[in-house]
Amino acid sequence: MTESQAVAITGKKLTTYPQGSLRELWHIAFPLVISLMSVSLMLFLDRLFLAHYSLDSLNASAHAGAVTQFLQFWTIATASIAEVFVGRYNGAQRYHKLGQPVWQMIWLAVATALLYIPIGLFAGPYLFFNETYLSLEIQYFKILTCFIPIAAISAALSAFYIGRGKVRFVTYVMLMANVMNITLDWILIFGIDPFIPAQGISGAAWATGISQTFQAGLLLYVFLSRRNREKYGTGRWRFNKRLFNTCLFIGLPNAVAHSVEIFAWVMIFDLMTRLGSDYITVVTIAQSILFLFTFMTEGMSKGATAIASNFIGSNQHHLVWKLLGSGVKFYGIAFVVLGFLLAWHPDPLIRWFIPEADMISPAVHETLKGACFWVWIYFLFDGISWLLIGLLTAAGDTRFIMKVGGSVPIVLALLPVYLFVYHLGAPPNITWMCIALYAIAAATIYFLRFRGEKWKTLSL
Repeated sequence: MTESQAVAITGKKLTTYPQGSLRELWHIAFPLVISLMSVSLMLFLDRLFLAHYSLDSLNASAHAGAVTQFLQFWTIATASIAEVFVGRYNGAQRYHKLGQPVWQMIWLAVATALLYIPIGLFAGPYLFFNETYLSLEIQYFKILTCFIPIAAISAALSAFYIGRGKVRFVTYVMLMANVMNITLDWILIFGIDPFIPAQGISGAAWATGISQTFQAGLLLYVFLSRRNREKYGTGRWRFNKRLFNTCLFIGLPNAVAHSVEIFAWVMIFDLMTRLGSDYITVVTIAQSILFLFTFMTEGMSKGATAIASNFIGSNQHHLVWKLLGSGVKFYGIAFVVLGFLLAWHPDPLIRWFIPEADMISPAVHETLKGACFWVWIYFLFDGISWLLIGLLTAAGDTRFIMKVGGSVPIVLALLPVYLFVYHLGAPPNITWMCIALYAIAAATIYFLRFRGEKWKTLSL
C-alpha cells in the first residue's frame, strides 16, 4: 500500500509534506519551537535583567525557580497529556470528542490550586536555608508557586491545538504573552522613578504570573468559540471520571519522570550554593545560556508527539520510525551550528551575564567556558532523549519513561555531582560534564526501548 492510499483510507494528512519527513516535522514543530523559544527567551531575559540588578538575585532565582519547576512540572506534564488523546481522536476522525480530554485536564489544574496556593504562601521558609539568598528565594518562590494552576490550564488548552497540528495560534498567543512578560520585567524589576518602585526579584515573578494569566485567558476564549463547540465538542465541560482516570494513567508516569529530573536539578543547585558563589554562578550562567536553545528540544518533542499520535491513531506505525530519523537529522544539523557558539567561541554569550571583567576571576571565566562545552554535548543527547520520549508518549509507553526518568537522573547525574564536585572538590564545569554524560546514557536507554517496538502493542 502506498502512502497516498494509506492516507485515503485512514484520514487526511496533517500537512502537505511527505508523512514523517523532516519537512513535515519541521512544519509542525517550527511554530512550537518559536513559541517555546519565547518561553526560553523569557527565562533567559528574566535572569539577564536580574543579573544586571544583582548577582544575588540571579542566583536566588535559579535555585527558587528550580524548586518551583519541580513542584509544577507534574501538573503541567499531566495536563499536557491531553495532546495525545486529541491527536488520537483527530487521527481517527472522531472530531466531536476532542474537547473532552482537554476539559478533564482543566479540572485537574483547577483542583491543584488547593495544593499550590498554601505551599506558595507558607512553605518557603522550610525549603530554603542559605542565609545569603533566603529572603530573595522565598519572595520569588511564593509568587510563582501561586500561579502554577494557571500555567497548567494553559498547558491543557494548548494541547487542543497542538494535537490537531494547529500550532500557529498557540505560537502567536505565547509570543504576545512573552512580549508582555519582557515589558513587565523591565518595568517591575527596575521600576520607573518616581511612579513605580523597583521590585527586583519579586517584580520578575509578578511579570511571569501576569503574563501566564493573559495567555491562559486568550487560549480559553478561542477554545470556547462557537465553531469549536460545534465541531470539536469544546463545550462538553462536564467531569468524566473514566476519561479523567485514563488521562492520569497515561500522563502521571511521564510527569513523575520529569519531576524527578527537575528534583535532581534542585539538589544540584542546592549543592552548588553550599560550595560558594563561584560554583553557583558558573552552573547558573551555563544553564541560563542553555535556556537560549532548549526551545528546540521541547518544541521538537511536542511536534513529534502530535504527529506520532495521529500516525498511531490512523494505524500507520511504520511512519513513526521515519519520524525518528527526521528528528535525529535535525539535531545533527543544530549540533554543528551551535558548536561555534558553545564550544569554539562562548565568550560573547558569557559577556552578556558578566559585562565587566572584574566581576569574576580569570580562573572562573575559563571554568565557565569549559562548562559551555559540556552544555553543547548535553544539548545533542538531551534533544534526542526528548525526541524519543515524545514518540513513546504518543504510544502511551509512559510507565517505561517513569522508570527511566525516575532513576537515571539521580544515579547518573546527581550522585556523580555529589561525589566528584561536592565531596571531592572538582571544579564547577565538572558538574556539567556529569550532566552531559547522564544525557548520553538516557538517550541510549530510550533508543533501545524504542527499537524493541513494544510501543506498537500498547493501547489507550
